[in-house]
Amino acid sequence: MQDHTKFNIKMMSVICPQCSAVFATQHLAYMSSITVDSPVEADLHRVLPHPAARAALVAMCPNCIYTWWISSFAPHHFVPDLVPEAPEVEFSKKFAHAVLSGRNSGAHALDRALLAMNGLWCAREYGDSASADTVHKFLELSYTELHTALSDEAWEGNRSRYTYLLAEICRQLGQFASALELFRQVDRKALLPRELIDQQAALALMQDVRPVLLTPQLVEQIFRPKKEIAQPVIEEAVEEVTPEQALEEGLAEELKARGIPIMQKPQAQDIQQNQQQAPTFTRVTSSTIRQAS
Repeated sequence: MQDHTKFNIKMMSVICPQCSAVFATQHLAYMSSITVDSPVEADLHRVLPHPAARAALVAMCPNCIYTWWISSFAPHHFVPDLVPEAPEVEFSKKFAHAVLSGRNSGAHALDRALLAMNGLWCAREYGDSASADTVHKFLELSYTELHTALSDEAWEGNRSRYTYLLAEICRQLGQFASALELFRQVDRKALLPRELIDQQAALALMQDVRPVLLTPQLVEQIFRPKKEIAQPVIEEAVEEVTPEQALEEGLAEELKARGIPIMQKPQAQDIQQNQQQAPTFTRVTSSTIRQAS
């Protein structure tokens, strides 16, 4: 599948919410809307054409190393060329730093889980150059944070959808018994097609740990539903990207509900990023599912 996603990364000056240092960092200023032909994995994330696009969703302060969603850093009027730049860190490892910052600042495990999963997806967006060890570590980190979040009964949200995500993480970790049990717990509140849940449970039954691309039909059902049967979960294309677009559309409403602000449009310096071909994934067909059952 050819990925036609277009994105634009800009430089902007921001203020660290922890130490008030002013520094320059990249941010994802634009991304084209998701379509039925967009590559989307079964863990409900859109595969981006370059890891730099996802890494630009978080910022790291060069002074105190505090790392979090860039939308939590207030824009500053200084020209980016005149202030210190954010440290150069491997794209996916920015999310590991963000999880650590979240732990140090007392952020909820669900917020940390979203960062850990984005780190996993960012590592995969390196394609064949991704380290298997790095991917596995992010899988384990995502499991730890998401399991902790679901163990807390105090928060309200689409717990069934997060149970599905935890099941998919367990499958990719090779924890097949746990994955099957969690897939059985996913109910209609997850707002996911039964076909998808059964498909991933069948892969767990076959002890298949490989990531899976969704069919265009499933992408349409989940991310582009008809208004008469479900409310859309993504916004239409706009000139400047918002967290609802830039983050995974299926999780964006949860982020907004947890108080992550919408990014303001800053004055910034354009940096164009060349696209790279998305990695290849397994396509699951109906015959594969029949063999498992």
